[in-house]
Amino acid sequence: MPFPSPKICYHHGLITVDFGGQQPLPSGLGFLIWDPRQRLFVAEAIRYRELIRHLYTQGLRPGRDYTDSAPNYEHLEIKIQKTHPARDYQLEALAAWLKAKRGQCVLPTGSGKSYLALLAMAEIGRASLILAPTIDLILQWQTNLTEALGCEIGLLGGGSHEIRPITVATYDSARIHAEAMGNRFGLMIFDECHHLPAPGYAAMAKSFLAPYRLGLTATPDEDPARAALSNEVLGPICYQKQIQQLSGQTLAPYETRLIEVELTPEEREEYEFQRRQYLEFRDAMGENFSRPGAWERFVQRCYQSPAGREALAAYRRQKELTHSSRAKVEQIGLLLARHQEERVLIFTADNKTAYNIACSFCLPLITFETKAKERKEILNNFKSGRWPFLVNSRVLNEGVDVPEAGVAIVVSGTATVREHVQRLGRILRAQAGKRAVLYELVTVGTTEIYASRRRREHGAYR
Repeated sequence: MPFPSPKICYHHGLITVDFGGQQPLPSGLGFLIWDPRQRLFVAEAIRYRELIRHLYTQGLRPGRDYTDSAPNYEHLEIKIQKTHPARDYQLEALAAWLKAKRGQCVLPTGSGKSYLALLAMAEIGRASLILAPTIDLILQWQTNLTEALGCEIGLLGGGSHEIRPITVATYDSARIHAEAMGNRFGLMIFDECHHLPAPGYAAMAKSFLAPYRLGLTATPDEDPARAALSNEVLGPICYQKQIQQLSGQTLAPYETRLIEVELTPEEREEYEFQRRQYLEFRDAMGENFSRPGAWERFVQRCYQSPAGREALAAYRRQKELTHSSRAKVEQIGLLLARHQEERVLIFTADNKTAYNIACSFCLPLITFETKAKERKEILNNFKSGRWPFLVNSRVLNEGVDVPEAGVAIVVSGTATVREHVQRLGRILRAQAGKRAVLYELVTVGTTEIYASRRRREHGAYR
C-alpha cells in the first residue's frame, strides 16, 4: 500500500481509518469517505468486514501492516449443554450459511430456527447479539439460551439493560443503543428478519461492525426494494425450506379449511349502505391506490372534511360487519364444540372483534394492551390445558412458542400472505398423533373474499 500503515478504529456507528492524512484511495476502498474535520476516512461500521477482507487480499496483516482496535468483542468457547441431534436440513442450512458466514435462512415456524442459531454460535465462537421484534420473543430467547448454554444471557429491552457476551435485545432497543455497543459483538442473529427493512432498523444494523450475520425468518420480504436492503445488511437467502416440504416430518401434518358464511339480511343492508358511502367519497377523490403511500394520503384527506370523516367511519363499519358477523360468531361456537378436547387459537384483525368473541364465549384474551404478567399467566394456562381456547388480535401471529396448539380459527386478518403463513405456523409444531387444522372464516359477498384469495397465494395452501 503506497501510504503509511493505517489505524482502524470504531466511533459511534462508524469505522475510522487513519492513513496519516488524505491519500488517494486504491481500488476496492471507494466506500471510505474523507472527513476533513477529523482528517480521517470514515465508513458505516458494517463496512468493517469488507475493509479487512480487502486488506487481507492485498497481503496486509493486523499488527504487522496495520493497527486494528475497532472490534471489542470476546472470542468464546460456546458449548451447547442441552443438545439433541441436528436435523438434516438444519445441517444443510448451517453449511450453506458457513460458506460466507452471512445470509438468511428461511425455515417454517416450528422447524428449529433457534437451534440453527445455536449451531451457528458454536461454530463462530464470538460474542453474539440476538435480535427479535418483541419483548415476548426476547424473553423466550433468553430462557432457551440459558437452558441450552448453561450461562447467563444479557437482556436489552423491556426495562432491562444488561449487556453480556451473549445478549438478546429487541430491534428497538438495539436501535437506541447501536452506536454505543456497535463493536461489542462479532455475530448478530436477526430473528424474524423480515422486520429489518423497517425505518430505522436497517440503519441500526449498519451501525454494528459484526462481520458474521444470520437472518432467520419463515416469511422473507418479497418487495424488491426491501429484499435488496435485507440482502445488503445480512447477505442473500442462502437456504430455504417451505412448510409443505416439512409437513408430516419435522412439522405436524395439517389441513386448511375455508368456511364461507353469509351476512344476515339486516347486516347485508347496512354493509351495502356503508360501503356505498365509502366508495362514493373514495372515487370522487381520484386517488390512485396502486401508488406507494396512497392509503395514508387518502386517510389524511378524509380527516380534512366532515364528508371525509363520515366516509372513513363507513369504511370501518363495513369492516366490522364482515369481521364479526353473526354467522361467524355462531360458526366459532360450532368449531369450539367440535374441538373441545384440543388447544384452539382464535385470530382476529382487531381488538374490537377479539373482545366481542371473548365476551360471547367467556374466553381468555390477549391483545397488545395485555400486560406482560397477565399475558404470561394466560399463555401458561393455555399451554397446561387449563384454558384450552385463546383469543388474540394478531399478537400471536409470529414468534411466540405455543407447541400445544393444534387448531387455528382465522376470524379476520389482512390480505398479506405473510400473516396467513405465520398463523398457520403457530399450530405446526409436531407432537405425537397431532394433525393440525386451520379454519378460515370468510364472509361471502364482501371484500373478504378478495383478501382471502390474496393471502392464500402460498404453496402451503395449495
